Amino acid sequence: MDLTSLAQLQTEGVNPRTIHIDRMSTLEMCTVINSDDHRVAESVKECLAEIARAIDALAPRVRQGGRVVYVGAGTSGRLGILDASEIPPTFAAPHSQFIGIIAGGDAAIRQAQEGAEDNAQAGEDDLERLNLDPELDSVIGIASSGRTPYVLGCLAYAKRRGCVTIGVACASPSAMSRSGDVDFLIAPLPGPEVVTGSTRLKSGTATKLVLNMLSTGTMIRVGKTYGNMMVDMVASNLKLEQRSRNMLRRLSPKCNSMSDSELDALLAQSKRSVKLAMLVAETGQTIEICQRHLDSAGGVLAAALDEACPSTQTVSPNDNYSKRFALCIDGGGTKCAAAIADIAGNMSHGYAGPCNLTDGIGNVPGVVATLVDATKNALKGHLPNGTEPSDAEWKQYLRSCFRSVWVGLAGLDRAGVHKTLTPILAEMFGLDHTTADFRLTSDVDLLPASVSVDHHPCSILVLIAGTGSVAMRYAWKEGRGYVRVARSGGWGHMLGDEGGGYSIGLEAIKHTLLVLEEQTLDLRPPRLDALEEAVIRKLGCATSMDGRIDVLSHILSGHHQETVKTRISQLAETVVELALHDKTAEAIVKSQISHLVTKTVGRLVDSRSSGYAAAQETELILAGGLMRNEGYQRTLREQLNQRGLQFSRIRVVDDVATAGAKSLLKKNE
Repeated sequence: MDLTSLAQLQTEGVNPRTIHIDRMSTLEMCTVINSDDHRVAESVKECLAEIARAIDALAPRVRQGGRVVYVGAGTSGRLGILDASEIPPTFAAPHSQFIGIIAGGDAAIRQAQEGAEDNAQAGEDDLERLNLDPELDSVIGIASSGRTPYVLGCLAYAKRRGCVTIGVACASPSAMSRSGDVDFLIAPLPGPEVVTGSTRLKSGTATKLVLNMLSTGTMIRVGKTYGNMMVDMVASNLKLEQRSRNMLRRLSPKCNSMSDSELDALLAQSKRSVKLAMLVAETGQTIEICQRHLDSAGGVLAAALDEACPSTQTVSPNDNYSKRFALCIDGGGTKCAAAIADIAGNMSHGYAGPCNLTDGIGNVPGVVATLVDATKNALKGHLPNGTEPSDAEWKQYLRSCFRSVWVGLAGLDRAGVHKTLTPILAEMFGLDHTTADFRLTSDVDLLPASVSVDHHPCSILVLIAGTGSVAMRYAWKEGRGYVRVARSGGWGHMLGDEGGGYSIGLEAIKHTLLVLEEQTLDLRPPRLDALEEAVIRKLGCATSMDGRIDVLSHILSGHHQETVKTRISQLAETVVELALHDKTAEAIVKSQISHLVTKTVGRLVDSRSSGYAAAQETELILAGGLMRNEGYQRTLREQLNQRGLQFSRIRVVDDVATAGAKSLLKKNE
């Protein structure tokens, strides 16, 4: 263990926002701590994909009785013990199935055992005493710094035994990530603590959020809930007894009219099990028969009800679900949104992570998986309550449910994967890609679907400002609908895309770097204005050993979950909000929007440009994350007015996928 590098750990970083916290008023101190705590959930958000993969690895083992062992030292160990101890009363899991171990033994739960965390061999010895089963047991190693010897010893031993290993750290890279002993590494990066090195604060909160998600997600996957109800809890006190009654009344029509005494009698007859009581109430069968249904279904109430009550079974894809839905997917670089409309006009929505096509052909499997996840999440709104189809059933659903599908993907124009993706997606949704029932376009091409053409089709100009920026013009073609006839901008963040989030964030960073450099050269007083402070705070920059704030190294560092592009573009909203009262921020935003209006839009409203239509005959559609900001939108409208651009109508479209799904249904009428 190299203690000389301790100061370089992210968990030991100095927080520039709290350097003078000891001189703040109590209210200011609390405000700063609360503001910093807001960063925690966002840091966990970046780890959701890895958390989901870990849950999918844990669930089948736990379902078969496998144990989950939490190991940690200090705060990390106590958080593991807390999570492990909460599972049995919440989900009726055996006390021996979720185990928390802390360096130094149980005495360390209440009183720190100095030096215990430095003993890697002690970690191996503690796990050896559990006689781990490599086929069933899993180990979660928790260490904020990612370097605690005790935890690394535990993970190394568990890995040698062949167990599933999960690492939770608040540093990246780390000794844990480099060890080769972790199957799933979850590393939220909430930034430097308000009190340097006190990882019981933000790192502890991030760790608890991760552990909550791992254990709760695993319990949901193994059938410990019905919908979002804890139907497998043990009613061990008065509060939980009342919760049991409430759940039965909510979930079972036959229990809804029962009195408390009648429900209590049913629960007593059913061994205090809500799941068993509901089966008995709904089926009218004996305790023994209902217990057999539950056992046969692996304890999953939805499956047991399907078996015991055939009338409640999932609708067959070959029956009422056949070609019933219209699906539209808005696959953006930030998130993937799916909207499903049925023939009665009912809507459901589902979401998944970003659809990143920038890697071209090699990223096709990842894009397809994301599209499928979003579609499944939307389709769940149309499935019977509690249904959890198998992989084979999902595949059949996707091939049988949709009468028409429209997929819009960010970056499709440049990626050169249209020909590769089209047959893959069409086959997955059971459609012929040579017909109008299946469409694969750029995500921008979804926007004209929000325009009604019942009375007077017009020219459409779409202007998007998100991470990047782009403008498109569309013209109405009889029999074909709105067709793209011109494009301006959208070259990518590296080449410009002025007015987009990356470009605005980049200008703010360049300004901040200039100010800090001039301060270093004694060319400027050592005082930061609102914009520089906001940039440093948003980026979470640490202070170097000589007291300087090193923005450049922080931006270019690879020790982050987000990409450099994401970190820079996320600054845009902060800059736009500051523009209301900070002249430097205002100048940046106005300059960026001016370029967007005069150049990007300006080329399409030039009467000499291809596909030109007068502004008075054109509807302007605004979309993208920045367009939802009132300050950004107000400045944009002001600059459009200054150029004399009076469009027939200006609209902001948020839910593109819903508009696309509705347009598909309308075409099929």
